[in-house]
Amino acid sequence: MPSEKRLAVTIVALMVLALTMFTAYYVLTSTGGQSNGVKLVIVTRLSPEEQKALREAFLNSTIAKQYGITDVEFRKLDYSQWPDLAASGQVDAFFIGEKPVYDRLCREGLLAPISLKELVDIVAGLDSRYVGRAGGDICWVAVGQAVYGFIVNKMFLERYGLPVPETWGTLMEPDYVKPLASASYTVSFPRPTKSGTARTIVHGILQKYGWDEGWRLLTVMGMEAGIVDSSETARDQAAEGVVGVAPAYIGYGIEAEKVGKGAVFKIPRGEGILYLSLAAVAKGSKHPVEAQAFILWLLSDEGQRTLARLFYYIPVRSVTGIEWVERIYNELKDNIFDYDRGLASKVDLAVTTYFEAAIADSDTNALLKQIGSLLANLYASGKLTRNEYMEIVAKLGSPLKIRDPWSSEEKTFTLDYAKEINNKLADGTERDKFYNAVKEAAIERYQAILNMLRGKG
Repeated sequence: MPSEKRLAVTIVALMVLALTMFTAYYVLTSTGGQSNGVKLVIVTRLSPEEQKALREAFLNSTIAKQYGITDVEFRKLDYSQWPDLAASGQVDAFFIGEKPVYDRLCREGLLAPISLKELVDIVAGLDSRYVGRAGGDICWVAVGQAVYGFIVNKMFLERYGLPVPETWGTLMEPDYVKPLASASYTVSFPRPTKSGTARTIVHGILQKYGWDEGWRLLTVMGMEAGIVDSSETARDQAAEGVVGVAPAYIGYGIEAEKVGKGAVFKIPRGEGILYLSLAAVAKGSKHPVEAQAFILWLLSDEGQRTLARLFYYIPVRSVTGIEWVERIYNELKDNIFDYDRGLASKVDLAVTTYFEAAIADSDTNALLKQIGSLLANLYASGKLTRNEYMEIVAKLGSPLKIRDPWSSEEKTFTLDYAKEINNKLADGTERDKFYNAVKEAAIERYQAILNMLRGKG
């Protein structure tokens, strides 16, 4: 081949190579450092129908296209799996769920720092309560806020001649145990280890009513309740009139109302809890830039409006075009109390373990149901006065004295004791020890009360 021809071929080859490299560089830089076709895997607490709606909205967004994100897989998984998943490389982000869970992941170094410039710039303009930090790094960001209350089904309540409760404390009244006499439940209550809604309501009641009175109320509610494994189940049972009361956030409350069978969402008087919906990047994410782009979209004007439309989230940024937000703010004004999320974090493992052992465990709850049925019959027949009923349930639900599994000393489950042991319970073996100690003490107390009530019958 003549040298001139070889030179021409070489020049053409170099031009093709240069064009290829330029194209690759443009794709990488325009999509945040990754080629097209990125699939994000996001652990969430959203229901399947919510996942589908959010996925469609995000994938149609300009931000998803800019960063080359072509698919999102949401996975609804128990909180217990989150720490292992965060470092596994199998997931990219976390979205929705309770703040204590995110705080724990942050403390344990299981969240990747948020560093995408556009996102950092938006976060800088947010109120400090909407941002979680570890040292100088941003761990998580709140992308929305909503309110916890309860769904009441007026048709169910009318069937049993029960008034609509104004507060959670109303459920302490003896009338609300009445359905147990006919094998029905007044309340549907999810396990707090499987439901962020239930977890927050439990902490909220303990804070609003005080530790001792709070546990009495929670125990009575557990006696009146069918214990379920998800907020969706509780929502559906209240929506259909299977039960009269269920904890819910506003989005589930509105969904229950739409069923049209007597369900209404209410904020308990003075007991509404505003909560934050958080998002964070998993430490082991294979697509940390794109995961941050998802959070960037959630905080964009479009994302904020989408969250409000789909989930009734109140924006964390000032955006226009959401007509119901002002109305919701007005309704919340006099019905919100100062929920201490920091305190909830310090006792979360102790509180949820105690609740599930003393109240939600199949054996302890079966005893509570037997007690409730007897109380219902004795009260209806006039063999118990209201004062006597209240004295019995006070004994039933006061914090237990347990055999401490680490010292073998007898300890009352006080707030200070809960703080003392909380971190130990991160270890599954230690949690089991405490669970069994609580369950043993609960069974002993409930059996004694049951025997006493049988003597009155």
